[in-house]
Amino acid sequence: YHLVWVRDCVESGLALLAVGQIDDAQAMLTYLIATQNADGSWFQNFFPDGKPFWTGIQLDEVGFPIILAAKLAEAGQLSCTEEAGRMMRRSANFIVQNGPISPQDRWEEISGFSPFTLAVEIVALLVAAELFNGEERAYLLSLADYWNERIEDWTYVEGGELAEKYDAKGYYVRIGPTAADGGLRGRVNVANRLAESLPATAMLGMEFLYLARLGLRDPKDPRILDTLKVADALLKVETPHGVAYHRYNEDGYGEHPDGSAYDGTGIGRAWPLLTAERAHFDVMLGRDPVRYLEMMTRMTGSAGLIPEQVWDGPTLPDHRLSPGKPTGSVMPLVWAHAEFLKLVHARDVKRPLELLNAVEKHVQSRAARARTWHWRRDAPFDALPAGCDLLIDAAAPFLLHMGFDGWHNIEDRMSVPLPLGRHGLRFSAGELAGRGVLDFTLYFVDEKRWEGADHQLALPSKGHVDSPAAPRRSIKKAHARKTKAHVKDTV
Repeated sequence: YHLVWVRDCVESGLALLAVGQIDDAQAMLTYLIATQNADGSWFQNFFPDGKPFWTGIQLDEVGFPIILAAKLAEAGQLSCTEEAGRMMRRSANFIVQNGPISPQDRWEEISGFSPFTLAVEIVALLVAAELFNGEERAYLLSLADYWNERIEDWTYVEGGELAEKYDAKGYYVRIGPTAADGGLRGRVNVANRLAESLPATAMLGMEFLYLARLGLRDPKDPRILDTLKVADALLKVETPHGVAYHRYNEDGYGEHPDGSAYDGTGIGRAWPLLTAERAHFDVMLGRDPVRYLEMMTRMTGSAGLIPEQVWDGPTLPDHRLSPGKPTGSVMPLVWAHAEFLKLVHARDVKRPLELLNAVEKHVQSRAARARTWHWRRDAPFDALPAGCDLLIDAAAPFLLHMGFDGWHNIEDRMSVPLPLGRHGLRFSAGELAGRGVLDFTLYFVDEKRWEGADHQLALPSKGHVDSPAAPRRSIKKAHARKTKAHVKDTV
């Protein structure tokens, strides 16, 4: 590409590290440090001098540089420790303020809960936490553990049409809509398909593999294996030169059936890059991935370069399209070359390069459940598990107007500062014992306004009660008049 993507940059840096080009890997990290925005993010892509081209935000691109720095440190090759530390702190802060919902997924098409992006965000926070002390470190670990525990709530569906069709109990979706968009009951827009949409549960991608690759899920987890069963049936393409995978079903980014070029619509073709991602999973299961490496070498162009996509239709001589060989897509795709090199390394050492020792140790040494659940307006939940503390977590100061079991015992509490500029109120599991439902709404002090929604949260002491996953949008007028008067006196 003539532009820089942070994701490709990190993947390339990791590949350089894998083949022993330490100086180049260090230079890649130094370049990323120099191009980071003041708020801790990076632009979606930019020219080599750092001038932005597309200015979207992809949270995996914010988390990936932390992983590169952490891997260099783990290998004893981090040459810019102080600068890298500042970069990692800024990146972690941006993820805390803006995660877990990414405005764009790794294919730059849609917002929501992506298993791939979630995995990168969580690992980035776990690694960056080591650079903080005291309450800030505890907060980062708490948030990462909580997000890790919610991955299935946001992205995994039990049963469903695809599970039944391919004899699986469930599967991870390509991307989960936000609560405001219906969660897993919502729909997902399909890019390059003229404003088409599908139920979230009808779209599957390869993103889930990174949950195991980064150490957040056991590769033998039945949910991972069931999803792989569906992905192999739905996305795998057998060509004369090897196996490749579609990005997701119903993808429209690729040539048309007649071989004419992608023109804003088309049919997504098979990606050798995803062959390498699939092969990394085999490494984690103790299998030799050499057959996948051989496939990737056969799906190259005449100069031995790996393309973005290979043709998966009938031979079309007039368009120079042959099954399993490059399409008119970009070639080389440097990300694919990086995956190839990392796969060679993973075959030698029997584990993915991105699997950090610190993450593996953390996940294995802690209880499976998070100790605190962080309730946020953009990612709410409707029931608190037993034994967990509740933290109402917001970006700005607020007053919590609350009651229990149908707005009884009403009271108001002011939020307190949390680490990293957040604001919140904590309720211990003991404090909530004996209650059935927490009713609450927020008043934003700086903006001097009510949020305009009531929330109900089922508490574990009296079992789960049905309540909406998204906030209710009505507040009784009498209740509103009463609370406004009270807030005026309190604030």
